[in-house]
Amino acid sequence: MKRTAMKRLLLLALILPSLALADSLPHLATKGTATQLIVDGEPFLARGGELGNSTASNRANLGQYWEKFQALNMNTVLAPVYWDRIEPTEGEFDFSSVDWLIEDARANDMKLALLWFASWKNSMSS
Repeated sequence: MKRTAMKRLLLLALILPSLALADSLPHLATKGTATQLIVDGEPFLARGGELGNSTASNRANLGQYWEKFQALNMNTVLAPVYWDRIEPTEGEFDFSSVDWLIEDARANDMKLALLWFASWKNSMSS
């Protein structure tokens, strides 16, 4: 088999699984004049709330709120994530705060949307 044909087969082998995954990822779908958010293959209406700026920075503190979110009939939590917590020292990464946000949202049957603050927040960029 020629080298270019091998490259094409390899590329196809890499792309096909991701195409199958793309259908299962949340996405927007247009039906007539309406646009719907599709999650797990079904239309999804987010009944969510946004955490305060520091609420998502402490797992123990956030733990007390999950029952309240459920009592409010929420299905989605919007949580801020700060780059300086992910990379406290240049080149050293700690994703544990995002990991436990995902774990706790799943344990409480909630969807999680991350509000990413990649640099500084509240106009303190200097």
